[in-house]
Amino acid sequence: MSLSIPVPPRDTSPPSSVEALSPRSIIEADSDPSDGLESCGTSTKSVNQSIFDFVRENGRTYHRYNAGSYMFPNDQYENERLDLQYEILKVLFRGRNHFAPLRDPEKILDIGTGTGKWAIEMGNQYPRAEVIGTDLSPIQPEWVPNNVKFVIDDANEEDWMLDPLDFVHTRVLLGSFEDFRVIIKKSFANLKPGGWMESQEWMPTVYCDDGTMGPDYGFAEWTQTQDKAAMNVGRPLRIANKLKRWYEQAGFVDVHEEMFKLPINSWPKDPQFKMLGRFNETNLLDGLQAFSLQLFQKGLGWTKDEIEVYLVHVRKALSDRNVHAYHKIYVVWGRKPEENELGAPSPPSQPLV
Repeated sequence: MSLSIPVPPRDTSPPSSVEALSPRSIIEADSDPSDGLESCGTSTKSVNQSIFDFVRENGRTYHRYNAGSYMFPNDQYENERLDLQYEILKVLFRGRNHFAPLRDPEKILDIGTGTGKWAIEMGNQYPRAEVIGTDLSPIQPEWVPNNVKFVIDDANEEDWMLDPLDFVHTRVLLGSFEDFRVIIKKSFANLKPGGWMESQEWMPTVYCDDGTMGPDYGFAEWTQTQDKAAMNVGRPLRIANKLKRWYEQAGFVDVHEEMFKLPINSWPKDPQFKMLGRFNETNLLDGLQAFSLQLFQKGLGWTKDEIEVYLVHVRKALSDRNVHAYHKIYVVWGRKPEENELGAPSPPSQPLV
């Protein structure tokens, strides 16, 4: 069942237009480990009021609709972090909302829309398209473009109740599903022939190219602990590097993959990467508790106090500019074949940038 959220008229605020420099294959570290700044600490049914009565745990709030299926908070603090994360990725992607070669799309679906920023910008970019953002939480703004609407929906459910789509988009949904291949298959089934799907996904593994990350690095150890907890509750996190293969297995053709490096703090010398790292440090520090609470409690049996004590050294490690660590961000897109089209081979993966 989906619950439609009625929205008022169009917001005339312009979309973000921040552009970033093209990332290089190797990020040069700044010789000065100091930052120079302080560390960055649809159905026709109406929405039932009960979905706004959020579940409260550990001083945070969580979605009420299908409670427990998404293990991360939906409160204002988390929403502000999600908006920051959105802008970080927008800069990393050089201002692009999508990589798939869309041509006058008529119907666009954003699965797990969160605060709705991507859906709103797509509504402005494609004013003739209908853009639908789905999420478990009604945390989207009230004033949006006339061609944008938000729906309380669980993509795990069988009945999507949608007309054939031109474009399906997902972003940073690691840990949201038992098997993301199911979402890819459902998207394929609901796309028009010739329609596109695209996933922009965060790989939680921490990488380092120059040997500055030792085996006892606290932030890398936390990601391993988080991964174990996620596997214990059946919500895998390491899906980004599998997306291209899953797209192809689902029947998509012309499947492309690009990868980007995103520094975890401001260790790079390049000013653009330093800026991205600085904001990403804030993003990660602000999100550590949200990323840990329910997963560690339900997946590992830890108490809230145990989690908070553990996160102290994780935060310290995350802000250490002597460790030149980064995450990989994968972007994968593919096309549903036209009717009677023979399967077209996918191009090779693009080199890491």
